Amino acid sequence: MAVLERSDAWRPTHAFQRCLVAVLAIAPVALLWRRPDLLVLVSPLAMVLAWSLATRPQERPDHRFALSHAQVREGDQALAVADIEPVEGAEVLSAALTPAPFVTAVLQEKMRQARDSDGLLVQRTCAVAEAEGPQVQGYRRLPVGVRVTRWGVRRIGPMQVAASGAWGSYRWGPLSMEAQGLRVLPQPAAFDTSAPAPHPRGLVGMHRSTRPGEGSEFATIRPFQVGDRLRRIHWPRSSRTGELHVTSSYADQDTHVAVLVDAHYDLGRSGGLSGESSSLDRSVRAAAAVAEHFLQQGDRASLRVLSARTPLTVPVGTGRRHGVRILDTLSRVRASVDEETDPRRVHLGIGSGTLVVMISALVSPDALTQAATLAARGTSVVVVDALGEATDRLAPSAERDPLARTAWRIRMLERDREIRAIRAQGVAVVPWLGPGSLDVVLLELAHRRRRVGV
Repeated sequence: MAVLERSDAWRPTHAFQRCLVAVLAIAPVALLWRRPDLLVLVSPLAMVLAWSLATRPQERPDHRFALSHAQVREGDQALAVADIEPVEGAEVLSAALTPAPFVTAVLQEKMRQARDSDGLLVQRTCAVAEAEGPQVQGYRRLPVGVRVTRWGVRRIGPMQVAASGAWGSYRWGPLSMEAQGLRVLPQPAAFDTSAPAPHPRGLVGMHRSTRPGEGSEFATIRPFQVGDRLRRIHWPRSSRTGELHVTSSYADQDTHVAVLVDAHYDLGRSGGLSGESSSLDRSVRAAAAVAEHFLQQGDRASLRVLSARTPLTVPVGTGRRHGVRILDTLSRVRASVDEETDPRRVHLGIGSGTLVVMISALVSPDALTQAATLAARGTSVVVVDALGEATDRLAPSAERDPLARTAWRIRMLERDREIRAIRAQGVAVVPWLGPGSLDVVLLELAHRRRRVGV
């Protein structure tokens, strides 16, 4: 793709120069050699040349660039909007969006042109898209639909704008406007679990308590006591016995779910939402799914990212706004190895009764040491293997580099040994399989809690 010359002034185009050369070369020959046929042939070019000189634009169009949203979810669409002032003499306004990684254009109609009521032809002349736009506060709006396919802070742009006069004789631009940042929240993976949390303690949430209280699950029918609400009166039993009876329920409780994301390494190449997923993609989307699921149940959730570049922390909280805060924090995760911090001395602020869900590719020994340390303190820890069955897909090709392939197999064998060792210490390690990934281990933790009488 050729590099276009940028200019903030109206300059003659190559078409105008060719027309001028043709008129200056053919007209004298026609007059000297008395060739009226040549004069007739060059007369349209002379008219176009005179028209272009008479309607030459003088003012420079004002322009601006903005995004329709400051924050979207992974896979959602946004608009990159270029506003250009339609100055006198300008007939065609153009906007072109520079391609960016994981940013694709949303095309409704390819190469579409339309003439508005003012007679101004509005178009988007880019490999990205082309369409007309409305006039807003004296500006002609040229929107370009974009779809972002990977979480993170994405740069949309730069946006190139240009304009041309009558017959394409004069051109303004193209000028480049600075790219805009768009925060893209991760799209939570499909996840659901029917197993209860192992340590419900607070009086909020959907987990049934072992003691009666205000809740949604039926316990028994008992005689009316002072302080019982009238809406709990069981009229069939009351009319049959002649005494008031009320229904009682088990108290609904919540638990603190601490989500730990191991961001020391990012294995594989990301292909976006619909392509191949790297290990960090799977970890971030799994963390978003786990946090969103437990927050919807009324539980409290917190987030901690283990990374030297982005050691992010979200304190414990609940509610929909807290879920958006967790997603926003996950969108800023960057993989980096922290070689200076001893994982056995990291204080995560996790107390007793907390369910720790660590999501890791299990290639960093620091994450395994952290999980073993938490389990030794009596905390319920579940390690989710984000790499799962993708180890073969991420393995280097034996044809290109046999030595790298051998090193990868040795590291995977060491990884299996480390997983068996941490399971021997009582830490559950499960692969990420989407819905139902944590059912078996959560049921086992709940049964263990009942056996020890917690």
